[in-house]
Amino acid sequence: MGTRAGLTSWRDRRTRVVDLRGATVIPGLGDAHAHLDREGLKLLYPSLARCRSIADIQRVIRRLAANRPRGEWIVTMPVGSPPFYLDAPTGLTEQRWPTRADLDAAAPDHPVYVRGIWGYWNKPPVYSVANSAALRAAGVTRDTRPPKGVEILTDATGEPSGVFVEHNLIQVLEFTLMRAAPRFTHADRLRALDASQRRYAARGVTSVYEGHGIAPEVLAVYREARERGALRLRCWLAVSPTWPAADSARAIADVASWAGGRGIGDDLLRVGGICLHHGGDPEVARILHESQPYTGWAGFVESANTPESYREQAELAAAHGLRINTLVTRSLPQTLDSWESIAARHPVADLRWVLVHLHVATPADIARIKRLGVAVTTNPISYLWRSGEAEVERAGGVAELVIPHRSLARARIPFGLATDNKPADPWLAFRAAVDRRDLASGKVLGVSERLTRVQALRALTAGAAWLGFAERERGVLAAGWLADLAVLDRDPLTAPLEALDELHCSMTMVGGRVIHSEPS
Repeated sequence: MGTRAGLTSWRDRRTRVVDLRGATVIPGLGDAHAHLDREGLKLLYPSLARCRSIADIQRVIRRLAANRPRGEWIVTMPVGSPPFYLDAPTGLTEQRWPTRADLDAAAPDHPVYVRGIWGYWNKPPVYSVANSAALRAAGVTRDTRPPKGVEILTDATGEPSGVFVEHNLIQVLEFTLMRAAPRFTHADRLRALDASQRRYAARGVTSVYEGHGIAPEVLAVYREARERGALRLRCWLAVSPTWPAADSARAIADVASWAGGRGIGDDLLRVGGICLHHGGDPEVARILHESQPYTGWAGFVESANTPESYREQAELAAAHGLRINTLVTRSLPQTLDSWESIAARHPVADLRWVLVHLHVATPADIARIKRLGVAVTTNPISYLWRSGEAEVERAGGVAELVIPHRSLARARIPFGLATDNKPADPWLAFRAAVDRRDLASGKVLGVSERLTRVQALRALTAGAAWLGFAERERGVLAAGWLADLAVLDRDPLTAPLEALDELHCSMTMVGGRVIHSEPS
């Protein structure tokens, strides 16, 4: 950093000089809850996003069947338009889901499976469709009993129609009835992680914080990418618990021996802390724990803890110097109760515990968070933009309680903005936090809790750095700080908010290394 004249002394024949021609340079962005591993997985299966009728879906299936051997599985992405799939099945001419008969007509000699969405992309119920060959391969008949939260729809004769309906937020269908369908392999996940990094870097992202936890099968992918020199972003990964609550004393002590404190790793890949769930569905958690090491879309192992079990494990974590991340979408007061009790005996502020998905918070809640000295991550895309009005209704009609960003900033509570991979665009999170406008109605929700643009950018830069114990190394453009930066074609502090959808990032750097570059 400095003047043109002042920087000349640092230049030699190996120096690459780039004239940015007046472009905007900002600190690299940090996604505080990215699910980086998941973005590229969406590219592995054929898309049905452009299908406007069941006939369109059949054409896609026929084309796929023509290019593969008889009997080979055909698996596609869900019906509808990403990222939220709000138009399924109403976006189809027939206004219904395709059935096994529809898929049979397109590919009778191949098992066909149209995957359901990942539940957090929208909300349950989640619909999946299989043709006759897929149902046979899965062993699903009119006598099959579905697991909890899953329906097998039937036709007029009582035979399965091929349509499955799941009401669980975390889906179990592919771990139970449809476990015969192809799964994401290690090679798939490696390719997906590479594609994910490219997409995030193209929006100016230089770091991610994965507080929702990373399962062993995904951690192995990150490690291999790092060893190959294929990891471009700075990644902090919390551990996803793979153990039953009854084994927590041994397991937490073991994990803390290497993931305690500031974790283990280097400046690009660091593993530290755990994601500890408060509440949850015990039956869903049982199914998913028994399905390990495979985790499907999730990339983490779903858990369920009673308040007593949660407090016991959190106490153990604190005693062993282990950072905790807890999703508090529906459990903030209860989680704060536990943390306050534990903080009387252990320095949770020094461990930088994180309240993930802060959703609804009262002024009293914010005061408690401030006293604890812990951090917060928020998901404004989902809870302010995609479904803001519904969230306000759940908050008793008080819009200012839903993700009260301005109050967090006023209280000087460290917080980061997250995309939650819905979609992978930090500028949409920026816009949602600044505008607080519901997608469907266009209404502004709680104008007094709008962030200024400067505050939103700080949350995406300095706030994200704080989560990685790096607030004195990155997140700011200053002499002596790490050269994590993004070059933009417009200034996000002054450009119209709607223009940020078309924002162009011509270069992204991590530690002085260019990880994304394209013509401006």
